[in-house]
Amino acid sequence: MTTTLLLVRHAQTKSNVSGRYMGWMDEDLSDEGIRQAQRLSARLSGNPITAVYSSPLRRAHRTAEMIALPHRLTVQTMAELGEIRMGQWEGLFAADIQARFPEQWKTWRTDPSTIQMPGGESLFQVAGRATKALDHILQQNQGRQVVAVTHDVIARIIVTRSLNVGTSIYRRLEVANASLTTVEFFNGACRLRCLNDTAHLHYSLSGDTP
Repeated sequence: MTTTLLLVRHAQTKSNVSGRYMGWMDEDLSDEGIRQAQRLSARLSGNPITAVYSSPLRRAHRTAEMIALPHRLTVQTMAELGEIRMGQWEGLFAADIQARFPEQWKTWRTDPSTIQMPGGESLFQVAGRATKALDHILQQNQGRQVVAVTHDVIARIIVTRSLNVGTSIYRRLEVANASLTTVEFFNGACRLRCLNDTAHLHYSLSGDTP
């Protein structure tokens, strides 16, 4: 029995473009983000999706609603899928963080597995709740295909947890806005079918450029 998890990072926001670190800042999608979510929704409209889960943050939940619409599903909200809480970094730009927290910034950009966000979470703490969310989704949807719409940090951590590797490889992974990552679970094992697939953002379903 194979359970397929379609792991989606929310579509684009204005802060994603400007480089502002959002964390739990509750920002909606930009116009481009709406277009991205529509394209992803169209791509997944023919899939046999039986459930759609989402972070409670607007940028993720709106992406999830657009994916769920063709399947006539109600989005199930899970707080555990919310982005890493960034504490004092939340709302700042990279240059501001680097100037105010130089040592922590250096660690974050090299091996973030050891860092505790000032006033926020560590990757270890986030991994705990992300794993809890993953276990719940798998237990409730054995043999089915489901979507989980979440955030950059959570998506990367779920991939590392699924492959049973440490978060030290975090920086080797890329998860773009509105990207699709597919993981299959079967007989206690898993297979990463694709990572950071954004083909739907560049080509229409007919193969033509948008």
